Amino acid sequence: MNIFIESAKQQGFSMPLHALRGIAALIVLLCHIQARIDEGFPQFTFTHIFNGSAAVTFFFVLSGLVVGASLAKNGVNFHSTLVYTHRRVFRIMPLMLVTVTLGGLYLLYLDPHLAFSLNPKSYGDFSLAKFVAGYVGYSLKANPPTWSIFVELVASALIPLMILSGKNIRLMALTLVACIALSLLPFEFQHYWNFYMISFYLGLSVLWWGKPVALATQQLPTSIFWLLIGGIFTAFYLVRLMSGAGYGDVWIVYCESILVALMIAVIYYSPARFTFLAKPVFKFLGDISYSLYLTHSLLLILLLNASIYLLGASTAGALVFVASSIVMSLAIATLSYREIELKGMQLGEEIRKQKLAVEKLS
Repeated sequence: MNIFIESAKQQGFSMPLHALRGIAALIVLLCHIQARIDEGFPQFTFTHIFNGSAAVTFFFVLSGLVVGASLAKNGVNFHSTLVYTHRRVFRIMPLMLVTVTLGGLYLLYLDPHLAFSLNPKSYGDFSLAKFVAGYVGYSLKANPPTWSIFVELVASALIPLMILSGKNIRLMALTLVACIALSLLPFEFQHYWNFYMISFYLGLSVLWWGKPVALATQQLPTSIFWLLIGGIFTAFYLVRLMSGAGYGDVWIVYCESILVALMIAVIYYSPARFTFLAKPVFKFLGDISYSLYLTHSLLLILLLNASIYLLGASTAGALVFVASSIVMSLAIATLSYREIELKGMQLGEEIRKQKLAVEKLS
């Protein structure tokens, strides 16, 4: 018996976690808007309150649970892994191809002529090789948020092996030790992807320990329950902001991943407590979360340049930039979700069905 496979079969789609994915993507957007304000309107600089880094850690832990559970429900064998890989490619890559292509063309032909750059470090340092590497997120120059998609791709390749560790507690412990050892290797891997494999594994491990933890919290009085959830969320959200930890600090990854895994476990196994997250606005944000995450960077730099060109570094310019950034980011993400994400996944399913039909005929 595999613990992860048996547990995954008992659980379905979680609307509260879907909603939180959307909220996390919105936090990343607001974090990047504030960074652009710092750049273009320095007179309005104020303390950063939007923790985009914590939101990305949330994505990783959540992916470990959701993506892992999706594969585990069908068991891990050659056929199920092929289907899983096919679906992951068509889930992730269509939007990556579009956004990296647009970002790369922008860097090559428009960015050098504008006051504010999509990626200042790209001046004189954007080559064809880095353009191509951007399509898997290895280079983030054409679309900065794609660094996390590179980490997702690496984790997606390892998740089947992580699930196989669920055969017994000893294997699970060894896999956890392996994730920790990987994070401590004295090499600087691209985007520190080795730090984050423990985030995915902790997310997957919720299938083992999450239900007992959630059941224990359900016994608490309502006020104590929400105080506990609020405390976990506050610690998770503020630890990086208050400590000043950066991407090269592995300890912050451990800290954030453990805290967010606890929060996700309670939400996943206690959905009745979080029905407010099933409202249409939260479902909408969850639906467009991936598109919002990948499409906003190029849009923000275009709007920043346009706002300052038309209104200068004034209060009016800042207000127009913020308002237009939020409205247009949501609009573009909605369009992207419908026309690229959904159609990309539909195309993938059609190709897979056609291949199956051909195999049956042969």
